[in-house]
Amino acid sequence: MTLPKALFITLLILFNAIPVYGVLYWDWQSFDLIFLYWLENLFIGLFTVLRILIRPYRDTLERGASLFMGPFFAIHYGMFCYGHGVFIIHLFGKGLPVELSGLDIPELIIPVIESRHLVWPVLALFAYQLMDWIRDTVEHGLGSESPKKLMTAPYRRIVVLHITILASGFVLTALNEPIMGLFILIGLKTAFDIYHWCKDERQRDKGGLSVLDENSRKNLDVFLDNPTIQVNGETIHFDSYEDLKASKHYGMIQSMLRFGGGSKNLQQMEAYIQQRLDERRSQAKDQD
Repeated sequence: MTLPKALFITLLILFNAIPVYGVLYWDWQSFDLIFLYWLENLFIGLFTVLRILIRPYRDTLERGASLFMGPFFAIHYGMFCYGHGVFIIHLFGKGLPVELSGLDIPELIIPVIESRHLVWPVLALFAYQLMDWIRDTVEHGLGSESPKKLMTAPYRRIVVLHITILASGFVLTALNEPIMGLFILIGLKTAFDIYHWCKDERQRDKGGLSVLDENSRKNLDVFLDNPTIQVNGETIHFDSYEDLKASKHYGMIQSMLRFGGGSKNLQQMEAYIQQRLDERRSQAKDQD
């Protein structure tokens, strides 16, 4: 089942346009926009944890690794967002009410959302992240991306996007918050989201083909010529790939590859190996 991508692009634009109403009717300033975009990072982190934890497992090794990496990411990413939030409050939160000035970041979130009319925009951002997760699951399946890739993706997004947003915030503050400048900031954020959404979709549609580049195929060919693995520091050699596949170690190798590259990448590797084995059998028959 394929859901219309144009629909999600449209929803992405509409959800990003909600702050326009805030600027026009709720007197939003650069702080409100930046704080809203920071809150979106929390939702991205939440759904990243869900993507890591809610996935098919073939054995205890995969489940144990995900159960470790999920909380690890939550703590590390949470600390990153906390520091990011402190930075935003200190630089742009000078107009907050006096009673909020002494509160810590977690204590500030709800009061700021309520006082600055952020409830509906926040719910809209959460709804979009939820729909995008459901769409991604329907189209690509659970576990299509490796936990390692999932853990690094939010950081790349935050660094690039928020450097731009914070730089824009400094400019807007220096120019005394012009409305047109706020609209430009909203436009930049929307364009950034569309670009990265489309980029991620192209990569998912390819199924991670970049993993099977020429160098990777050569490595797999060498492995087929000499199937050797390392288990607890011990080198184990097999007479053929079929012998390795029949061994008790094959399931562990699959789990490691799935966890490191995602299920689609593993499928591509297995498909390439099968293709090469078929070619070798065919060549052997021709020689006979």
